Amino acid sequence: MTVLSKICGISSLGAANVAAQGGADYLGFIHFAKSPRHLTLESMAQLMHAIREEGILTPLVCVVVNPDDELLRTITDSVRPDMIQLHGHETPERTAEVRRRFGLPVIKAISVETARDIAAAAAYDTEHLLFDAKTPKDAALPGGLGISFDWSLMRSWRGSRPWFLAGGLTSENIADALQLSAASMVDVSSGVESSPGVKDEELISVFLKTVKSL
Repeated sequence: MTVLSKICGISSLGAANVAAQGGADYLGFIHFAKSPRHLTLESMAQLMHAIREEGILTPLVCVVVNPDDELLRTITDSVRPDMIQLHGHETPERTAEVRRRFGLPVIKAISVETARDIAAAAAYDTEHLLFDAKTPKDAALPGGLGISFDWSLMRSWRGSRPWFLAGGLTSENIADALQLSAASMVDVSSGVESSPGVKDEELISVFLKTVKSL
């Protein structure tokens, strides 16, 4: 089985190059001020432009949390990502509205603690889903904390949409994660960092090589 990989929280051209050369299928860029991986829209636009100037064709994903229309309009007009990832509390109705109004493929993140959370994802009509661990109630971030959930819960998912497994993935545990979840797409951020927000190019390479070897 071919497993697709998304490296999220990219903030430098070097990390983007290493990820693309290693065979990453998606690159994620975060616009959320509380995140250590936060990029201003101007910085994100410049970085995405530089990546494309390098000839990298990997789809570029802008990750936002509960965005309003004004923010999304600026992103689509100025940053021009290939996809939008909604990583907040967006409802199925809001997610559908974003797809319709802004014309970009959408990844909707689903916070998972129990099988009930997974079942609730069936209400979302979107190009991709992403199942991530539910963060503690007092957490400032909705993801990127290196927290995992019970991956075997994904065996109960019967949806037809392509989906990513996320949350606490590393090169050391990815084999177990794939076996338990039966995922065919994975998303990693903190698991390829030397410190919060600092991508480690060697860890990116090792993660991607490990995924491709499975």
